[in-house]
Amino acid sequence: MTNKPDWRGGYHTALAYPALFHRELTPIWLATTLAALGYRAPDLSAPYTWCELGCGPGLTTLITAAANPGGQFHAVDFDPAAIEHARALAGEAAIGNAHFLHASFAELAEAPDTTLPPLDFIVLHGVLSWISPAARQAIWRIVQRWLKPGGIVCLAYMSQPGGAPMMSVQRLLRCCAGDPAAGLENGLALLRALRDGGAGQFAVVQGLGLQIDHMAAQPPGYLAHEFLGEYFEPLHVADVLAALAETGCGFLGSATPQENIDAVSLPARSLPVIAAIQDLALRETAKDIARNQSLRRDIYQRAPQALSPGEHRAALEALSFVALPGAPKKGALRFETRVGPVDGPEAMFSPLLAALADGKPHSFRELMTLPEYAGRGGLLNQASQMLLWAGYLHPVPPEADATPTHALNRALAQRTAARSGHEYGWIAAPDIGSGLPVTPTPDSR
Repeated sequence: MTNKPDWRGGYHTALAYPALFHRELTPIWLATTLAALGYRAPDLSAPYTWCELGCGPGLTTLITAAANPGGQFHAVDFDPAAIEHARALAGEAAIGNAHFLHASFAELAEAPDTTLPPLDFIVLHGVLSWISPAARQAIWRIVQRWLKPGGIVCLAYMSQPGGAPMMSVQRLLRCCAGDPAAGLENGLALLRALRDGGAGQFAVVQGLGLQIDHMAAQPPGYLAHEFLGEYFEPLHVADVLAALAETGCGFLGSATPQENIDAVSLPARSLPVIAAIQDLALRETAKDIARNQSLRRDIYQRAPQALSPGEHRAALEALSFVALPGAPKKGALRFETRVGPVDGPEAMFSPLLAALADGKPHSFRELMTLPEYAGRGGLLNQASQMLLWAGYLHPVPPEADATPTHALNRALAQRTAARSGHEYGWIAAPDIGSGLPVTPTPDSR
């Protein structure tokens, strides 16, 4: 595809975007979340197709492809340097099921039908809120053209009302930007001075001052892409719902499992108010207000396929989980959520944690035989979803093959050690069809 003079479209490209991995975009995570919600997911035991729009340097796609050799993984970005980086890593690691396309969303929306195969999954993270309205329209056209019936879309984007305070922060940083790195440093210093001087926005918006401190700890490339582009717009969920409805896609829930359980994701006194709302767009808007939501991870399905009660039970029983390193082995838990701390009773979580403490995968069907969950599949479903969200458990794919991940993990380690421009804080983990964070040792920096 041709490179046009205005290919940046107002998006910042002077500093490279860091290599990041997002577990919520992986096929096993999405399929498991759909089973929990009671919808039919694409069959991961058969060949399937997945596509990331706005892949950046490609780490999510590369890790997911290496950890899931049964799928075909496509990724698109308009930044030629990012695509070159991703292709080079794929070549070094001999990942044959990862395919990288250099194209803008506008170009892809009008490309020949053979440019992509029919897709089971289309995923985006950190894209919708940072691109022009015209580029968003192109994304909806891509979904309409290539997503299969029953296919899944996962959209992670900054949302209203929680993201609204960052609009003034973003504009201030843009006003400071000349040289991007120096402009960001100066802008953050000015924001801290305003905060410490009693500026009203910091007094009114609880937690905004801590957000500025958190931003100051991020690498310049991340901050530049987040805050120096021409377009920055936390979106209203009602607008996204309407746009996806035009493509034939219906909203199913969140790829953040905790947000699918109202009792632990909404203020208690708001529950009866929100439960009485019948209209979907109004209800989701009310939830965003109740949570002061700043990031949504929406899951949509083309022609939603709800499971019957028997099918839902069978889909849950087919799931398998494994405990991740560092998971507690028993006891009551406390979850820190957007609406405050939520206490998880020992009776609900301890039996599940104890059963998985051996480090081996256990099926939902097997876990249902535990006395505490016998005949209480709903309780086990909620407990497992909360532990997935907290990072204590992970779903297990139908088959695992470690072979393709060895070369990728070696290449990531070598590039990080050589200080080649990116630090890769994740490795591919085939046993869970996903990635795991790497904790640097003091002498590896």
